[in-house]
Amino acid sequence: MDLGVVYLEHCLADPDFYDSLQGWDDSATRFPLAGAQPPPGWAKYQERLWVSFAPEGVLPPDQGWKVHVSATPANAEHVLSVVAEHCLRSGLTFKFLRSRQALQLANSKYADRAASGKFCVLYPSADDLERTVTALAAALEGQPGPYILSDLRWQSGPVYLRYGAFRTRHCLDDSGEPVLALADPTGRLVPDNRTPVFRLPEWAPVPPFLADQIADRAEGEFPYHVRQSLHFSNAGGVYLAVDPRTGRQVVIKEARPMAGLDEEDADAVARLHHERATLLRLGGLGLVPRVLDSFTCWEHHFLVLEHIEGESLQRCVGERHPLAAPEPDAQEVAEYTGWAVQVVKQLGDALHVLHERGVVVGDLQPSNVIVRPDGRMALVDLELALPVDGGGRPALGAPGFSAPSGCTGVEVDEHALAVLALWLFDPSAPVLCARDPGKVELFLAELSRRFGVAESFLADIRRGLRHRPVHAVDPVRSVREALADPTPEDWPRLRDSIAAGILATATPQRDDRLFPGDVAQFRSGGLDLTHGAAGVLLSLHTAGVPVDPEHVEWLLRAVPRWERPGTGFFNGLHGIAYVLYGLGHREDALSVLDRATATPPAPTHGLNSGAAGAGLNLLHFATVTGDSAILAEAMGIADRLAEWVRSGNAAPDRPSAAGLLHGVSGVALFFLHCHRATADDTFLDLAATALRADLAHCVAGPRDTVNVLEGHRLLPYIGVGTAGIDLVLRQFLDLRRDDDLAVVHERARRTCRAESAIFPGLFTGHAGQLACAALTSQGPPLADPAVRSHLRALSRHAQSYRDHLAFPGEQLFRLSTDLSTGAAGVLLALRVVFEDRSDLLPFIDPGREVNNHDRSAGAPEPGDAPGGGS
Repeated sequence: MDLGVVYLEHCLADPDFYDSLQGWDDSATRFPLAGAQPPPGWAKYQERLWVSFAPEGVLPPDQGWKVHVSATPANAEHVLSVVAEHCLRSGLTFKFLRSRQALQLANSKYADRAASGKFCVLYPSADDLERTVTALAAALEGQPGPYILSDLRWQSGPVYLRYGAFRTRHCLDDSGEPVLALADPTGRLVPDNRTPVFRLPEWAPVPPFLADQIADRAEGEFPYHVRQSLHFSNAGGVYLAVDPRTGRQVVIKEARPMAGLDEEDADAVARLHHERATLLRLGGLGLVPRVLDSFTCWEHHFLVLEHIEGESLQRCVGERHPLAAPEPDAQEVAEYTGWAVQVVKQLGDALHVLHERGVVVGDLQPSNVIVRPDGRMALVDLELALPVDGGGRPALGAPGFSAPSGCTGVEVDEHALAVLALWLFDPSAPVLCARDPGKVELFLAELSRRFGVAESFLADIRRGLRHRPVHAVDPVRSVREALADPTPEDWPRLRDSIAAGILATATPQRDDRLFPGDVAQFRSGGLDLTHGAAGVLLSLHTAGVPVDPEHVEWLLRAVPRWERPGTGFFNGLHGIAYVLYGLGHREDALSVLDRATATPPAPTHGLNSGAAGAGLNLLHFATVTGDSAILAEAMGIADRLAEWVRSGNAAPDRPSAAGLLHGVSGVALFFLHCHRATADDTFLDLAATALRADLAHCVAGPRDTVNVLEGHRLLPYIGVGTAGIDLVLRQFLDLRRDDDLAVVHERARRTCRAESAIFPGLFTGHAGQLACAALTSQGPPLADPAVRSHLRALSRHAQSYRDHLAFPGEQLFRLSTDLSTGAAGVLLALRVVFEDRSDLLPFIDPGREVNNHDRSAGAPEPGDAPGGGS
């Protein structure tokens, strides 16, 4: 499932914050059964978008073959009536999506492919399975519904089957996060993998009536040789392939019938046929790919297109943008500005030609522009194209680039081109300006100041944008201006405004969260350090802001009812125990610590969810309590991690996740604290080995930088990336000289000076880069140009909530207050800048950089005591 769409779904229930779909107002299209009282002897339950009916006193099995029924928005009410009548008559537990809007969302273009199509779910016993399937297939014969990719289809109708969990149970996956589970024959809980392909656990029982259907799942012969999957959505895939008849490389677009719905319920097939007609209309211009073929296979429709050599504009900008590396010179900036202006001109000329042919592109965005090797542009993915004179607007679109309400015809493309011009210089601008059009002038000013863009170009952007005019007074203008260009005296009002904004969001009356944050809080429980209440309370307390006792009480009440707690430091109970102890609730903290140590640990090693985070917390509690048993437990973890590191198999807990939270750097940090506790130099050897294990996932970047590599992305951040590794590396260099690692530190220091972040948060954005730049400033942080640049970027992200300073979270669609992505993390980063502190996070206190070559190379000055953090 596309990550951005996960965030967009959590935008439906609240205009300001990411929230659960449970609160989404879809009442206008609710099915009558969703609001009906259950019949006598039946119970009714609601969870998120699902409504369940279950016979009282009858428990379905824990797992087995569940039955799914698909439907379209047009026939959903009829399908539901058939399913409900059968289940109520037969005494079968069942559930269904509560509204037509919920069904449309589940079958939309960027919905979860593994869940798409599932409208009704039935939980029959093994004895009832065949009767249920055959009865529903007969009653729903001829009813259309999208294919459920994760399931086995029964004959040719809308009835499907899959072996999986009936009862909600969880186990920990390989990264230490709770996932839905079922039991294998030994009774061990294993992940209930829900992939968009039918896969049957090898040990699952196969009912005789299904055996032939499972064996006969032949998929037929595909007429092209697929070489690579380029993109997947619920509408279908996009593939790079070879035509066996000609040897020519082609691009194939797939469309799934009745899936990939837009706001008007048009499906992927309708859009694919529309795109084919549009491309044929534009043939011969050299601006769009040529149509080579179209066919149907496995019930899916396919369009074969010319493969245009080149890179997407998105990737080109990632490789060219001068602010992706530190301290670009004036010539580099000027060259990029010249190139970007030419890109906009060339796209404007192309749009003019297409408009003369009567076509509005409708979805102009960076990923739909191909830059050929010779610099010429081509436009791809024209499924949302419109007639110039039709007066319509697309029913889909990319966030930030979509035309605002009332914008139709060629205005749609003019607006998108103006937004793309902003994006070329600052990729955060489109979403931020769509949410707050008053920010347009902030970004235009930055284009002028930072890139020297001509006033005529800025005027063209203003003319092209169709955002509604803004005349309201900005209640946080003065404090945002102070953030952009601060003096030391501005810190108290910046701190107070951010803290007041956080506190204004608190919802102690809710059980699922106290402070709004990232969408992950609805999976993790809303309690932990990373995305939950503990992290916000830690930030406020650390910044010297009084913590509301009611908020602490909320956390104390919530911990006992946390059914599936993480056990790690940042994702679970260990971190909560640390925060409660720091807030003065020592007995409660020790109780939570006991629960953390009694809970089976995650199969991970890092700081977020694994052994290193637990070990650090145990060392902390051994120190503050003097309990030798806690110290012994911490040393036991050290022994196990030492064996793992020495094995040569040390690697991040997640793929491409080297860095502080999930990487081996967190293990190195634990070893440094073990050295502090024992004075055993063996732990320094282990820390060096662990750091090098993380650095093996790094590559050299532009202008002598170093980054963690994830696919084509270079990650400089604290959570995953260079900055987090360097926070630990610097603590190591304070204890032992290592010339090779000192060189890496200098490159990492330079990396954190780049203005490459898109989001404002501490773990994945400008706040983290700001803190690291301040920590390595060779002088007062506010005098450092890199620190100033990150502060200006944060000021452009800053928004107002109840007249206080607030910050958007990941993806920028809504505000966040959490430690990882929101205002709490920003607050800690600003504390480092204004209070000249180096204790950014628990256990992480690398000290301040000093303007001395020997110290920056890792050699302590005579008389210096080795540092180690709190």
